[in-house]
Amino acid sequence: MIRGFYTALSGIVSNMTRQAVVADNIANVNTVGFKESRTTQDDFEMQVMNTLGPTLGLLGTGAVPTNLRLDLSQGPLEVTGVQTDLAIEGDGLFEVRTGNGIAYTRAGDFQLDAAGTLCTEQGYPVLDTAGHTITPGKPFTVQDDGTIVGTGQRIALVGWPPGGLSRLGENLYAAGGQLQPATGKIRQNVLEHSNTDLAVAMTELVQLQRGFQMSSRALSIQDNTIGDATALGRLR
Repeated sequence: MIRGFYTALSGIVSNMTRQAVVADNIANVNTVGFKESRTTQDDFEMQVMNTLGPTLGLLGTGAVPTNLRLDLSQGPLEVTGVQTDLAIEGDGLFEVRTGNGIAYTRAGDFQLDAAGTLCTEQGYPVLDTAGHTITPGKPFTVQDDGTIVGTGQRIALVGWPPGGLSRLGENLYAAGGQLQPATGKIRQNVLEHSNTDLAVAMTELVQLQRGFQMSSRALSIQDNTIGDATALGRLR
């Protein structure tokens, strides 16, 4: 019966974790260039077995969220007519310089600061292929390969790293290892929106809430069963 407690509790914790992921996706449905996170639910015992090997004692069954990853699918593109709006069609990430080093972003809602430098909304300068900041002038034209006409600069575009990315906040990512040039193209006067499908995310959130309720009910049943067993033992 104690094992049943762990099983029900693992279901509650797993559903809470997955709800937080889906809720974050929904909260960023209007964030430019946002890539939603995806996770699955797996058997807890099998996860431990795969990690530590088969020589284990008795284990309770249960669920655990696994495989948290970014959905790299293309978000919808919108023509805005704003020259500093740049969207990546296909594979690729923009490279920017922050106070903590180089970071990467898919959000192309750039702007020109007081010095005429192309920056993110947070003020982080966008870099070219040589690692320099970009001062394109105004007006300016960006070709599909990132070349800024008349400046001799080309906007840096790196491919999605095979080792994955980690979120830094502010719609930025950190990446390790050797990054390769991207195969995607840059579209000027266009923005890429979040790839979160609101209808699908809301449906998934409802399903997870149902799973949470069922696990809570199972926990309550286990508690009542132990209570009944304890009362029966006192009668004897």
